[in-house]
Amino acid sequence: MSILGKAKRYLRAKRNAGRLRSQREILGNQGMIGLDVGAAEGLQPYWNEYVGAVELYLFEPHLENATRLKEMHAGTPHADMFHVLSFGLAKRTGERTLNVSNVPTGSSLYPIDPESEFVDPGNAYFFPMREVTVPVRNISEVLDEMSLPRVDMIKLDVQGAELEILSGLDDARKREVLLIEAEVNISGGINRNLSPYKGAPSWSAIDAFCADAGMRLLNFNTARTYRSKNGDGDYYQREMFDVYTNSPGISAHVWEADVVYVRDYRALIKNRDAAGLRRLMVALGGYRFFSEGGFIVDEAEKAVVFTRSEADTLRNNLAQWHRTSVRRPWHGRGRGWAMARKLMRRMRCSQLLRWQQYLWHEYPNG
Repeated sequence: MSILGKAKRYLRAKRNAGRLRSQREILGNQGMIGLDVGAAEGLQPYWNEYVGAVELYLFEPHLENATRLKEMHAGTPHADMFHVLSFGLAKRTGERTLNVSNVPTGSSLYPIDPESEFVDPGNAYFFPMREVTVPVRNISEVLDEMSLPRVDMIKLDVQGAELEILSGLDDARKREVLLIEAEVNISGGINRNLSPYKGAPSWSAIDAFCADAGMRLLNFNTARTYRSKNGDGDYYQREMFDVYTNSPGISAHVWEADVVYVRDYRALIKNRDAAGLRRLMVALGGYRFFSEGGFIVDEAEKAVVFTRSEADTLRNNLAQWHRTSVRRPWHGRGRGWAMARKLMRRMRCSQLLRWQQYLWHEYPNG
């Protein structure tokens, strides 16, 4: 390994150690449980913020992908906190047909609708497809078997089966979950789903589920797609307009959104659930909603859920986590950095005002 590579590795390890210290101080004497349903190719980068602090359960029914996930995490730091389960989740335990797309991330328990305007026989993302029979389990049954009375975070990327899986949560766990991230199709609007997966729910149906569970919308990031010709998603940009695929001069059709719902902090304060508030702060920090965490600490202190000393410690640890893991010198408020950012914007070589770039979607999404 080069000197530069060693330096990067050292700094990464140092940042992770600092992050973990802060997270463990925030959590106190308790753990957290996170489910990544449809983990296909591993954790999304932003969920790496939870590694070492949260017990992570990765569900992947595609056997080859599940095997690769196990190999990926074997021997890594905190490997004992990764649990790969090689079956899918559904409302009922049994067997289902997994429609395996050419690109594994497009595989779904729901069949492709050949009449969909977004399905083209030449689309290399979907086709060729094959059907595989896979075991599926009810989520609450699985949690019972693992003696997990609650789950704190659930991330779902299962191409249409999100609501079916969530519906398998028993009422007690439904009322405990702190964060849900789900992928929803929005090309037909809030109440209609025009995705290529038959039976996929609308955003309004998922929103109704989360509202009934006592959760509120935290964020949504849009993903976009270009119209294709004969399965070629770059055709119009290349042949008609002579620009590169993601040129900002060509808008992309809104397609789906990653929506994030969180437990309403007011209910946790009303119930004087200090432990739940601490876990919620860690969940928020993974998505970089640090100021939201600071606000919740202040509100909980006003309601005397936390003492002044406890609140100060929580605020300090949120700030330290942000400073260690996320903040960079050029994010500072100093006059020099402010002038540099202004100059970059004037030169049109900066995306510093596009705050969503710091989450999980690359330009031109978000």
